[in-house]
Amino acid sequence: MKKVTDALTDNSAESEKLIFDPREYFTSLLVDIDQAVNELVLEAYLFKVDEIGKQFIAALSAAAHRGVKIRILVDGVGSYGEAAQIVRQLESKNCQVRIFHPLPWDFTAYRRALVSGSWYSKVLYLIASMNHRNHRKLCLIDAQIAWIGSYNITAGHLNNNLADSQDDWHDTALRVTGPMAFDLRQNFDEVWQRKSASKVRRTLKFLGNNTARARKNKNRRLFAILRGARERIWITNAYFNPSARLVKALKVAAESGVSVQILVPSHSDVLFFPAISRTYYVDLLNAGVRVFEYRTRVLHSKTMLIDNLVLVGSTNLNYRSFFHDLELDALLTSESSVQCLHDKFRLDIQNSVEITPTHNGKYRRVQKLLGYISRFLRYWL
Repeated sequence: MKKVTDALTDNSAESEKLIFDPREYFTSLLVDIDQAVNELVLEAYLFKVDEIGKQFIAALSAAAHRGVKIRILVDGVGSYGEAAQIVRQLESKNCQVRIFHPLPWDFTAYRRALVSGSWYSKVLYLIASMNHRNHRKLCLIDAQIAWIGSYNITAGHLNNNLADSQDDWHDTALRVTGPMAFDLRQNFDEVWQRKSASKVRRTLKFLGNNTARARKNKNRRLFAILRGARERIWITNAYFNPSARLVKALKVAAESGVSVQILVPSHSDVLFFPAISRTYYVDLLNAGVRVFEYRTRVLHSKTMLIDNLVLVGSTNLNYRSFFHDLELDALLTSESSVQCLHDKFRLDIQNSVEITPTHNGKYRRVQKLLGYISRFLRYWL
């Protein structure tokens, strides 16, 4: 993948840009990292030491050599097996690397866990927190530029043929400058230091759930936004395994005349997930919700367009995101972002198949059985 060296536009002004192309995402983010001056933080669920990961390690190492203060937080499950190599390469360059909830048997990672205390207290804590992961994707440069979305640090989002983007994953990211970046920097500090959210710096620009209280507020606020929809609720989501409360909210909206449309993958990197999603179709279709299965590529995006509000980030519409994992989503209201996501959604459904009651009845019995069996485990999926 060719690395771009041209400077991006001036970052002092407030701006936002949605990015759907993984090649543009990785290239532009590496450019921003190369321009960091004072501080850089990177938060990733999955950081693989592959072709893309090595480019990031090189860029972060170079930034540290310039004197940039760097903090990196990776998840103990998402980056399991890679974390030791990341730590080894980046700590030698004076980067701080921490591992969120390393697995209890991964003793070599205990020193870099975010929890303090004796080794046996860490064991007990990590056993109790095994199901709680950090699924956030965040990069902050000098508290002025923020990147969030659904991209991990891995070449897995790209087609093996780097000259051909036709089979790249369907993902969505946001590059934003201005006040949101400053607030996200404080939010990262709260995760890094395991502190409660500040009441003073509470913001309406993003949704985070890094504490029990913040999680409750995030979920409450999302449902308030859904209940307030008057025109449309257009959802694109990789792992659709909604709670009963969410299903009810979508049905009520559709029955009241709101355009409720859901775009989900027909095939997924998690093989059984389409089968789970299909168990909800009949109930939603009967309420007037339109459902589309995206057929072109692996769909990994997590976005919503609710009237003239854009949500983009890491949150899946499943139990893991609502009850277990740390997630981060931005709220955008600019006309350009609303129009951009509107156009993208309309384009995506042209590359999808709309599900009807007749179509839904054609799924193989084994697929339906797998879906309903999996729903018994939905609290952990």
